Amino acid sequence: MKQPARLFAALLLIGVGPLAGQEPLLQQQIDTAVLPLPSTLLGEAGVLRWIGPGQTEQLRKSRNGMSCSVDDPSDDRFDVRCYHDGFWPAIRRARQLRQTLASWEDVAQQLRDEVSLGEMTLPSAPTAGYRMLGPIAAYDPTSQTAGPEIAKWQSIHFPFRTARDMGLAEVKELSEPFSTGLMPYVMASGTWWSHVMIVHEPFE
Repeated sequence: MKQPARLFAALLLIGVGPLAGQEPLLQQQIDTAVLPLPSTLLGEAGVLRWIGPGQTEQLRKSRNGMSCSVDDPSDDRFDVRCYHDGFWPAIRRARQLRQTLASWEDVAQQLRDEVSLGEMTLPSAPTAGYRMLGPIAAYDPTSQTAGPEIAKWQSIHFPFRTARDMGLAEVKELSEPFSTGLMPYVMASGTWWSHVMIVHEPFE
């Protein structure tokens, strides 16, 4: 047996093959993906990874109705988000449609049509979303801490409801929509993506 072959066989026998080194990285991705969630939801939330337009791979099964997507390592942003499992099919479909439709307005109209035709189902009750977004340099993966440059917010999704329905202001009516300390406000009013934004204080 040649030397490289013997080395490879030995590595497999002791469990240090090419896949073994991926375990810590995978766990780190999972731990990072659920960071936006309240502590009571962290341990049982599912974790997904995007593998193509509108396609996700499950890294961890959801046991509490919430799933989070891992950060995309190919860009310079730190972006992790969590939604109710019943809302994820619409998010996948929206990403898929965006590959062929010219704008998010077109995507919203197509999703409205699909819901009307019974081809797409959205939760009938409000559902929560959680997100952290900012420059990748502001996140320390070793300590899993985020700097003040990374924004954190919660969203409550009410598909096709308007800001007027909920008695709240729309984002376009605010001068500084992502400032902290504001009252909750509505983005994408009246669309499938209609949601109340609740912005948190920056990280210390």
